Amino acid sequence: MKPYSIPAAPVVVEQIVKRSQFICYIEHCPTKADADAFIRRINEKHPDANHNCWACVAGNPGDPAGYGMSDDGEPRGCAGKPMFNVLHHSGIGEICAVVSRYFGGIKLGTGGMARAYSSSVQLAMDQLDTRVKINYAKISLTLPYSLLKTTEHLISEVEGTVADAEYAADIQLIAEIPESMEELFQERIREASQGTILYQKD
Repeated sequence: MKPYSIPAAPVVVEQIVKRSQFICYIEHCPTKADADAFIRRINEKHPDANHNCWACVAGNPGDPAGYGMSDDGEPRGCAGKPMFNVLHHSGIGEICAVVSRYFGGIKLGTGGMARAYSSSVQLAMDQLDTRVKINYAKISLTLPYSLLKTTEHLISEVEGTVADAEYAADIQLIAEIPESMEELFQERIREASQGTILYQKD
């Protein structure tokens, strides 16, 4: 699984479109449950809004299981879908956007409404700070004491960490290795130990 970007901090932006107020909230939501909780919080924050529309890409941006959207009473396809398109095209994962709308008395039409919702999310995305989400594989290594320093060095070379260690007749290390580096790490372990280190993926 390739690393991907995720939100580093929440963002809130507002804009006025033909007297209607659009307030966009974006937050890091690793799962659909997190997104649901975030949406509920914004609904509770703006119970008097005419609409609290939302879209999410919870989890890996390439996994449709984390996709979701809602027009919350706006004409179908005029809010949630345009919002989702902005999130999806960004390639950012674990993200949810909620736009609270207060109607200003002037109808926008379906096209104007879609543009208002998508531009609200885009404005927030323009201010969003991100960080890279790296997925780690958990590896169990059983090795002789003579290979401890070599093994620790190889773990650090691939930007992994030692999560746990047990010292008995042999040493058992639990290492967390970036998934993108796992194949290279396994090859280096095999070469360095000439097959004497027991390698097992948890």
